Amino acid sequence: MRPTRMLMLPTLLALLLSANSGAAFAADAPSAADIAAMRSFTLDETFLQHYMDASDDIARDPCRLGMIDLLKGGDSFTSIDQAAAHYDAQPGVHAMLASHGLTAREMVLGMMTLTSAAVQDVRKQHPQAMAEGGLPVSAANMAFYDAHKAQLHQHMQSIAREQLKANGGKLPACLAE
Repeated sequence: MRPTRMLMLPTLLALLLSANSGAAFAADAPSAADIAAMRSFTLDETFLQHYMDASDDIARDPCRLGMIDLLKGGDSFTSIDQAAAHYDAQPGVHAMLASHGLTAREMVLGMMTLTSAAVQDVRKQHPQAMAEGGLPVSAANMAFYDAHKAQLHQHMQSIAREQLKANGGKLPACLAE
């Protein structure tokens, strides 16, 4: 397996498992409010640029600025707002997101939307490999994801290369656990 894929594997698996479970941060089915939030969130060029810029900052310090804590403690969060508040309270996160014109809620919703769209894309390509379910993705968000999939993939590979270089070819400590 290539090193960049090895770096992305734990995070990708955690994202896929959380998205495929029916709710990214709740043990039970998502609430009506969370479903409404997902349906009303709209991916666009501005959000994508802010998201990728914030992702670059997160990649430079994933153990402090990343959402690893949310993914590890997934079933202890019962709503998107609770997860976003927890993420926003991590030292340095609020200021970093604000510097990119984002709130923690937008970052969490955006990550969940992009991840859910990626899961649906994989499901379309390999229907036998994944069970139905997951979080809702609007047709507009799915179309946006499809149009930007290559750009997102290239960005993720770039981040993975940077993290490998910064960590001597190994995963950052928080991702290796």
